Amino acid sequence: QGPLWIEPRACLWRPPAGAAAAARGMEAAFEELRIHALAAQTIVLGPKAAADKLPVARPEQNRDLAVVAFYAFVFFAFNWGMRLGVLHPVCQHVLRMDRSKVMRCAQSIMEAIFYGGFTLLGALVVPYQPWVWPSQDWWLGFASGTHSDMRADLRLYYIAYLGRYLQMSASILMEPKRKDFREMLLHHLITVLVISVSYIWGWVRVGVVTMLLLDPADVPLHLAKVCKYMAEVKKSNRWQSFADRWFELFAMTFFITRIVMYSYVVWSCWIEGRHHIPHYGGIRYGGVPGFSCWFILIVLLILQFYWFFLILKVAVKLMHEGKAVEDVRSDDEDSPTVSPGGRPKSSSCSAVHIGLGMCVCALVLFKLLSMGGEPAVAEVKTLLGGLHVLLTQGVEAAKSLPQASPSTARDAIPCGILTVVLFAMNWGVRLFFVEPLARRILGMPRAAVVKFAQSWMEVGIYGSFAVIGLMVVPSQVWVWPSSSWWKGFAEGGHEIMRSDLRCYYMLYTARYLQAIVTVFFEPKRKDFLEMCLHHTVTVVVIYISYLYGWNRIGCVVMVLLDPADVPLHLAKLCKYTAEATNRRRWQFMADRLFEVFAVVFFITRILMYSYVVWSAHIEASRFFPKYLAEWTCVALLYTLWALQVYWFSLIVKVAIRLMHGDCAEDIRSDDEAEAEGEKPKGEQPTNGEKKKQK
Repeated sequence: QGPLWIEPRACLWRPPAGAAAAARGMEAAFEELRIHALAAQTIVLGPKAAADKLPVARPEQNRDLAVVAFYAFVFFAFNWGMRLGVLHPVCQHVLRMDRSKVMRCAQSIMEAIFYGGFTLLGALVVPYQPWVWPSQDWWLGFASGTHSDMRADLRLYYIAYLGRYLQMSASILMEPKRKDFREMLLHHLITVLVISVSYIWGWVRVGVVTMLLLDPADVPLHLAKVCKYMAEVKKSNRWQSFADRWFELFAMTFFITRIVMYSYVVWSCWIEGRHHIPHYGGIRYGGVPGFSCWFILIVLLILQFYWFFLILKVAVKLMHEGKAVEDVRSDDEDSPTVSPGGRPKSSSCSAVHIGLGMCVCALVLFKLLSMGGEPAVAEVKTLLGGLHVLLTQGVEAAKSLPQASPSTARDAIPCGILTVVLFAMNWGVRLFFVEPLARRILGMPRAAVVKFAQSWMEVGIYGSFAVIGLMVVPSQVWVWPSSSWWKGFAEGGHEIMRSDLRCYYMLYTARYLQAIVTVFFEPKRKDFLEMCLHHTVTVVVIYISYLYGWNRIGCVVMVLLDPADVPLHLAKLCKYTAEATNRRRWQFMADRLFEVFAVVFFITRILMYSYVVWSAHIEASRFFPKYLAEWTCVALLYTLWALQVYWFSLIVKVAIRLMHGDCAEDIRSDDEAEAEGEKPKGEQPTNGEKKKQK
């Protein structure tokens, strides 16, 4: 069975075909729900041998998406209907709880019901599958394709589980915000991702084992919460004693199922799975899908260790301090956030931010790989392979690299993959390496740490692209004189590029696409709009030049824009270090690097780029007539040139301040929160301000 697909026809209006497809999809969904009801009746009321006769089928997206949506809606309605219609009135009027405890208690009761129900369902389904043990059987049949065959009771458990977590992802946005809101949202999103990926790509056996292990521990946890809320209302030590015992049971269950047993599942994926999963595209573990599943399981394991660390903190309080069980994992965020010493508690967690970013990147990457498949992966390998040949074997070896013309259908998915990878690398290195380094070694405040990390990454990105550009572009046969950029344009052939040049183009596009997203996560600067305009115009210029054969002047522009930013961000790093250490030599280095930046900017972005614009406007007209696409390129080049002139005017302002004895200051990108003439608290006055004070 394949997805319901309507072949395109030569007509513009086809309502009967669409209606027929929708009808077939709904019919298949209703039939699947009927089979699920039969499976539920069989596993609950019938003999266990009857489950072996249930129908077997493979995942089918069009059918299963409708069923998942149905389950998510039913669970969402049941969850909030029970809360608002039954539990809230009982907790408020019978138990006399205040509003915050009413919402918490109702939430914990529903969580206990959901986790308990799915634990029972999993215990009725998973242990009775023929492959459940030993763990090597989880991987048998992967090569032959029978691994995706699922009995109706297993499909019921899988699809209902996915629907439940979809409604939990929506419900968490409507509940009181907790301290671990980000971790819980990350957990729910990763769970949805791992269920979807394992279901689509045939990792259903290890998927259901993971699902069965994640639920049992949460039942005693939420029962402990309910007992704790009852103890606070009734002022009874008996309820608090119940809460403590439930918490002890929760800690033991969590350690056994989520630390010991789930770690074994990850080990089985890594060690046992590789002996049975075939290679795809020259990649082990089933190619990119297999590595994606294993990576998601690792992220989920890290979350379990993080939560177990919090559980140990509560256990230490319980044993050594004699304090009652306190839910340190999920108190309301509106509780006091000031420590006894008067310092605000930090709610940020770099590991959580990285995890959330990785989760989103994994979702996007999963979608791109699903759309592109193995051809997209092969194209990425071809592009990176061409760049590798040029960088390691030289210009002569690069002359034999394959050549190709632009193709939007072929290049869009690889460009998206490179964008996600660059975005993940950018923020991963920032949050996991640079920010902790700046905070602990240099002792910078939070605002300075963010700026320092941003400049550090800009040095790496601009520097690496400047080196790559200076290796790739001068190695092309048409690089000089500038008339070679346009000769033969009318006859065609300009759009054909070597794989190393196409890789440079793709990487450059991906870099600026992730920069457009990144600029919204960084501290807002005075030139925020100009930066957004610059990144957007750059992407449009690259795209149009790539698609319409202006790639020669396009890559010349690209290689001219990068070098100046390297000394600029090095100067920023020295300036931030000078402010943190109060050492003049760092400010001296910042001033000299700013001078280098100003000179390089003037040469590359004012003189040389102006020549490029002249060549596109005047010189190109000698070789071919210009139409809408060509004049659009020229207009975008002029827009980019105007931005360079604007930025150079700001550079001249800083240079004038330097000549009058002030230090180099980044007036182009200070935070908007800083007033025009106002220094942030703790910042030292400049040399010019000291003279005025004297």
